[in-house]
Amino acid sequence: MICRLSKGKLLFKKKRTIDWIRPLSGVIGIRKLKDLIDSARAGKKRQPLRPPGLRIIKTSLAVFLCLILYSLVPMPENFKVITALIGAIITLRSTIKESFLVSFTRVQSTFVGAVFGLVLILIKERIGFEDNSLVYALFLSLAVLLFIWISVSFLKETGVGLGAIVFLVIALGNTDGVTPLQLALARFFDTLIGIVIALIVNRLLPFPVEEEEE
Repeated sequence: MICRLSKGKLLFKKKRTIDWIRPLSGVIGIRKLKDLIDSARAGKKRQPLRPPGLRIIKTSLAVFLCLILYSLVPMPENFKVITALIGAIITLRSTIKESFLVSFTRVQSTFVGAVFGLVLILIKERIGFEDNSLVYALFLSLAVLLFIWISVSFLKETGVGLGAIVFLVIALGNTDGVTPLQLALARFFDTLIGIVIALIVNRLLPFPVEEEEE
C-alpha cells in the first residue's frame, strides 16, 4: 500500500514537472530561432544604395515621352495613355539584340488580345452579361485561359503578358459612347504607341555590354 502511494506521488510529481517544462522548452526554442535569424542577418553584408541603372533611366524616359505625346498631340477621346505606358514599360525589359524581335512578337500578341477582347465584348453585349456578375467572371477567366493557351502554342511566350493585359483592358473597358470595334482599335494603337516609343528610347540609349549579356 505504501509502495503504491509512493509510486503515485512520483508519477504525479513527474507529470507536474513535464507540464512545467513544456512551455519553457517552447520559449527556449523561440529564443534559439531568434538568435539564428539575428546571426544570419548580422552575417550578411549590407550593400550600399546603388544609383539607378540605365534600364531604369530608359524606362522613366519612355514614360515621360508617352505622357508628353498624349498631352501635346490631339488624340481621340477613347485613347488612353495608361495602355501606352504599360506597353512601353513591358517592352523595355528586352536587350538591344532582342528588342526588335521581342517587340514584333508583342505586337502580334497585342493584336490577338485585341481581337479576343473585341469578340468577348460582342458576346457580352449580345447575351447581356454584367461586368460584376459571377457568370461573366467565370466566362472571362475561361477566355483568358483560351487566349494564353493559343498564344503560347502559336506565338512566343514573351508577348503573352502584354497581350493578356490588352485583352482584359478591352473586355472590362467602358463602351459608353464608343463601339466595341473602336474600343479594341484604341487599346491596340495605344499599346503600339508605347512599344514604338520604347523601341526609340532603346535605340537612342543602348544598354551597356554587361547588361546586354544578362
